Amino acid sequence: MSSPAVRWLDLPAGRFRCLAWAGGKPGAIFLHGLTGVAEVWGPTVEALGDGRPECLALDQRGHGHSAKPRTGYAVGDFVGDLLAAMDALGLEQPHLVGHSMGARVAMVAAARYPERFRSVAIVDIGPEEWKANHVQTVAAFERMPVSWPDVETAIGGSGRTRDGGSLDAEVAARPAAEVLRGIATARLRTLPDGSVTWLADREALKQTVVTQRSRNYWREWERLRIPALYVRGGASTEVRPAVAARMQARNPAVDWVEFAGAGHNVPLIAPGLLAETLSRHWRQCPGSS
Repeated sequence: MSSPAVRWLDLPAGRFRCLAWAGGKPGAIFLHGLTGVAEVWGPTVEALGDGRPECLALDQRGHGHSAKPRTGYAVGDFVGDLLAAMDALGLEQPHLVGHSMGARVAMVAAARYPERFRSVAIVDIGPEEWKANHVQTVAAFERMPVSWPDVETAIGGSGRTRDGGSLDAEVAARPAAEVLRGIATARLRTLPDGSVTWLADREALKQTVVTQRSRNYWREWERLRIPALYVRGGASTEVRPAVAARMQARNPAVDWVEFAGAGHNVPLIAPGLLAETLSRHWRQCPGSS
C-alpha cells in the first residue's frame, strides 16, 4: 500500500493533520468515525486504483494528531473544521465521504453547504436522536483502559477489527492483517516509559457522542439535494431497520446501497466493495467523465 503525504493545516480551532493520496481532479475528502484516524481510509483509497481522484483524509478534532479543544464537539464545529480545511487545501467542490460520526458530519455539511460539494456518500449512520446509544458508548469509554504496557497488549497482537459478522461472498475481503495492525497502531501514542495510550482525547470522545446523539438531523437528511449515496452495513446494528425505512421514505432521492453481511466498520470490512460503489456514484455525478 502506498504511503500518503502528510499535510499540516493551521485552522481556526488549531493545527490539523491531513493525509493526501495523489490523484486527479476533482478531489475527494474523507471523514473517519468516532475514535478513528485518517489512516482508516487507506484501504478504500488504495482500492480506488490508479484512476482515483486526489484523496484527502482528516484527523478530526479530538482525534489523532489534530487539535483537541476542551469544548466544541457539536456537528457544526466539525463542519466548520471541514470547510476551513478545504479552504486551506484549495479544494473546490470535492466529493465528500464520511463513515459513522464522520458520515453525520458529511450529511450536515452537504445539506447546509451544497454549493461546496460535488457529491456526498454517507456510510452507516442515521439522523435520529438516540439516547441509549450515547449512554452505552460513554459507559464503554469509562471502562476503556487509559494506557497499556506496550503496543502488542493494546491492539491484541493483530489489530483486527471486531466489528461485524461473517461476510457474504459479494463483500470484498478485509485488508491484510499487517494493514489493520498499522491502522490500529496509528490510533496510539507512545509514552516516555514505553507504554501506550490513545491519541484521541477520551473526554472529547464523550462530549462528541453525547452532543451529537442528543439531537436529530432529520431536517438535514431531507434537505440533501446534491448527488447523495447512502451505504448501510447489512449486519450493522448502528442503523435500526425502522430508522432505515424512515430514511428511505423521507428522502427517496438518496441512492441506497446495502452491503449484505457487513458490520458497521465498512471501510475496514469491505474497502474494495466500498471503493467500487464510490467510483460508480462519482461517475454518475453531473459533469463527471
